[in-house]
Amino acid sequence: MTKFRHCYPVNHRPAKVRERELYYSRLDFRRIESWFREKARRGKLPIFEVDPGNESGYFKRRYADKVGKLLFFTAGSVDDLKEMVLEYLPEDLYYDRNIYRDQDRCAECDDRGEKCLNCEGLSGQELMFDIDPENIECPNCGTLEDRVKGRSMFQFCYICFNRAIDETVRLYDELLGKGFTDLSVVFSGRGFHIYVFDEAGLKMGFEERKRLGESLLRRGFPIDQWVTDGEARLARVPFSLNGLVSRVCTPIKIEEIRKNNYWRDRPFVPDFLL
Repeated sequence: MTKFRHCYPVNHRPAKVRERELYYSRLDFRRIESWFREKARRGKLPIFEVDPGNESGYFKRRYADKVGKLLFFTAGSVDDLKEMVLEYLPEDLYYDRNIYRDQDRCAECDDRGEKCLNCEGLSGQELMFDIDPENIECPNCGTLEDRVKGRSMFQFCYICFNRAIDETVRLYDELLGKGFTDLSVVFSGRGFHIYVFDEAGLKMGFEERKRLGESLLRRGFPIDQWVTDGEARLARVPFSLNGLVSRVCTPIKIEEIRKNNYWRDRPFVPDFLL
């Protein structure tokens, strides 16, 4: 697997395993539970997946043979979730946006992934838009192609980060104009996610999602197409630690998106960097 250099702005760096332990040992996991209950309105916690430390190279020794893989687990309670996260101390903590008719059964399915799109066990998927700085052409960092050729795919700076803020606001307004009303914005640690929790979004077919994503790209919105399409079903868990840049994935209000200091202040910066 190709490894990329980490070209980040000041005060951004990968979190070491001990630092992840400090963060998660102090985290109130009920905040995660509340987000899924109040925003996503799920009746139970979703299927979670963890990255032990593939990009940063920091991982628990017992999981050295798992690096490069995503490990999934289910949690019957918030205590179970905390126990599993403290066990893995992951670089990244994700959840499955798919809405399954029988989640426990689908969690054990060996074909869970792309084949879910045509499976009768799938009843919907959270509609999400992902805007990251590397998808924005920047006079300092270049294009995404420039970043990949330079083996620094995750490179970003103050310029493209602030453009990501502008694009998030523009997309938010665009979605309102399309009739969606139940929108939530989450700072991912490097960029922003917009969730559509309207029933029409949850039930939207995958061909329709693809057409929507393509139309937005044609209009210059720097989204990750595969996230909107639904093929990439994972999303970063709100209040988890983005281990690549040592930032807290945090729900925000669109009205405050330009007011927040994501690089210096709580709740976006973990205690070990303050």
